Amino acid sequence: MKIPNVFMWVFLVVLWGTLTGCENAQSSEPLDRIRTSFFDPQHYVVAHNGLPIGTYSRTASQTEDDEYEFRTTLSMPSANGLILATDSVYQFQTRSPYQLSVASRTTYSVSNDQPYLVEQIYPFNNNDAEIRANEESDKEYGLHEFFALELALIASLESEEDELVSIPTPFHETAKSIQWTIRERSDQSIEVSSSVGDLATYSFEEGLPRLDELVDDTGLSMKWISEDDFVALNFQPPHVVEDIRIPIDRPIESPRSLSTMTVQFEFLDDELGPWSSLLDEHNVLTSSAEPKVSSYTLFEWGGNVSDSQTSQKLRSIVAEVIEGIDESDLIVNALVAYVNRTITYTNWNTLQSVEETIAQKIGDCTEFAQLFTALATVAELPARTVVGLAYHESSQSFGIHAWNEVLFEDGSTREVDPTWNQIHADATHIEFPPAYQHEIVSTLKKLRIKVFSVGYDTDQST
Repeated sequence: MKIPNVFMWVFLVVLWGTLTGCENAQSSEPLDRIRTSFFDPQHYVVAHNGLPIGTYSRTASQTEDDEYEFRTTLSMPSANGLILATDSVYQFQTRSPYQLSVASRTTYSVSNDQPYLVEQIYPFNNNDAEIRANEESDKEYGLHEFFALELALIASLESEEDELVSIPTPFHETAKSIQWTIRERSDQSIEVSSSVGDLATYSFEEGLPRLDELVDDTGLSMKWISEDDFVALNFQPPHVVEDIRIPIDRPIESPRSLSTMTVQFEFLDDELGPWSSLLDEHNVLTSSAEPKVSSYTLFEWGGNVSDSQTSQKLRSIVAEVIEGIDESDLIVNALVAYVNRTITYTNWNTLQSVEETIAQKIGDCTEFAQLFTALATVAELPARTVVGLAYHESSQSFGIHAWNEVLFEDGSTREVDPTWNQIHADATHIEFPPAYQHEIVSTLKKLRIKVFSVGYDTDQST
């Protein structure tokens, strides 16, 4: 499913789009039968290339204003180690023709109640002529359209036709119709496919279709689970194991001493995806090794170590490393040096705990960064693990890397890199934007970087 962001993918999962002529093709009886299951929650495990990475749920209620409210919640790890959640809310009138009243979408960090993205999907709140023209057609959008594919599946039980329905994506001025076709039938289920490469399997309970599994052509999938199994789930952000190298137009000399850098991002399909929040109108980004003022209200500072024995070990290490040091910036320097000289770097795809890193004294950049975060937290210094791109001199390309950011009492922050023993991370470090991890990794495979200029501590630039 070649859709630029996961929110549209989720919308297509259950909120299927406008079914032209649905009111005429379907009687009210099938919709009335579907309405009996409105308030039964539906839960799914979301996976990418077979690796479970999150959850998706749909619930429904009747509001005080006597409207049907459907809420979908997608929760998945971001590329920054956070769990991001997106709530989409759709409210419909409770009387025929059950038209849509309002639709909105909010994205936030599970560890922080403050949303970082709020979108009004419907009604439109701008004056664009093309969008307003589409708004007129969307005024006919109601519960019949909301459950368009389900209604078509019910009708298919009494039909031998393989073609189900053609569904345009609503609320989008450039949407194209997606054709759904029956692939296989059995007594218990129906498998359908779309014209954009999606495969969906529905089962029937008391004659009503329920989405059991959906798989798209990007490796993203979701599978139904019971409510008991959903409550028992405990997802942790997976280790970024992709060994991706982003080519550049020319090598960067002495990258570890770089103080400023200006680059241009070039994507093979011209789709910026989540990177649009970091790039200017020319897809240009400028980075600096200078300390910054923290603007990250989204992130949760500090690490969590639940094991008491590990906590005691961390306290013992910190006491020894910072003995006689009182200034916060010097404590940071000492912790960076300790992690770098104590842990031996290994290039692997295994995520281990802080306790295992201390015991085995090996790890990759993720383990270096997580150990530093744990030590800084014990030293009462707010710190977090950062994931993004950094220039690798050995391959003369950018690759996925992990490092740290420390927050000081005056509100300033400093990025450090224990893996490369940097008390000031060089300017090649580019943090991923807040977005779902699989979206970031997908864009990296289509990225090229053009170096415009670089600057060094000696103010020499090329």
